[in-house]
Amino acid sequence: MIYNNVELYNVAELLTPEEHAGKLLSRIPNDLRLSLNQNARLRALYAAGCEIRFNLIGDSARIVLSCEEPSIAEVYQGTFQISWHIIGTEPTEIRVSLPQNIAFLEKVTKEKDLPFDARLTRIILPHNARTRLFTIEGETSPPRRDQTPEKRYLAYGSSITHGARSYRPTGSYAMRTAWLLGVDLLNLGFGGGAHCEPQIADYIAELEDWDFATLEMGINMLGGFSTEEFKNRVEYLVKRIVKAHPNKPVFCIDLFTFADDFDSSAKKHKEFRRVVREVVKNLHMPKLFHLDGRRLLKDVSGLTFDLVHPTPSGMEEIAKNLSKIILEKIKQS
Repeated sequence: MIYNNVELYNVAELLTPEEHAGKLLSRIPNDLRLSLNQNARLRALYAAGCEIRFNLIGDSARIVLSCEEPSIAEVYQGTFQISWHIIGTEPTEIRVSLPQNIAFLEKVTKEKDLPFDARLTRIILPHNARTRLFTIEGETSPPRRDQTPEKRYLAYGSSITHGARSYRPTGSYAMRTAWLLGVDLLNLGFGGGAHCEPQIADYIAELEDWDFATLEMGINMLGGFSTEEFKNRVEYLVKRIVKAHPNKPVFCIDLFTFADDFDSSAKKHKEFRRVVREVVKNLHMPKLFHLDGRRLLKDVSGLTFDLVHPTPSGMEEIAKNLSKIILEKIKQS
């Protein structure tokens, strides 16, 4: 989305809150958001994977944001981190200008063929709270197409995909996977809300601006859905997307290592893993792959105390294993 001579990346719609203070950022169209479960409705307004991107033409730019609780935003020039800021509950200013060594950063970017142009300013927004945008001031222009990665990775899933417990917005496994692969990220993780509704399947299927995708399925449906209902939703989600995009690699991730894997009396999680595996197998699509979440997160110490959400080190382990598999499968297909 282009807004006030910047790009609001991974933002589908700006919403005006009831009190008319700033604009809320929604990662999906609002009509779709309101049709989803309550957790997804809320988490769609969390700016996971959202960025404010622009070329700075004047000396500086001023951006004013707030969050419903103090949260971290990061500022990058291309691939290089410049600073980080705590965005408070009251309007908080971020002022940016080009670093004095910008010419050297450009040189290194070109020599190393880095994915983002060093002249492109990227404010990576907080991922775990609703963010409001108040002001964008300064002489700027939106990104050119050649300033960002050629390929885009779409990630759908739960709070783990969303980035819960990763603390900084660039610390989620989805963001780290994109970084390791040198691609852009479209994050459609919804904490507690990955219920595989048919309307989210239709939305992803109708999107054209992605090159490969991961679908993380199961953990948010384990408590409130039967295995049969889970199967029906997974079948529709996966089939709808891969039939619309038969030439795009799609990776279906079942449950990551979590508490029930250490409980001998637990059975349902095994059924859910079997469902994802069999749905993929039965579709017989050459660019559709099943990934066992236990292969991606192997080290139990990479989990927080709830034995569900990965720590920052767990996120990194997932990203390293996932990016390696994605590269291998894309080369083979």
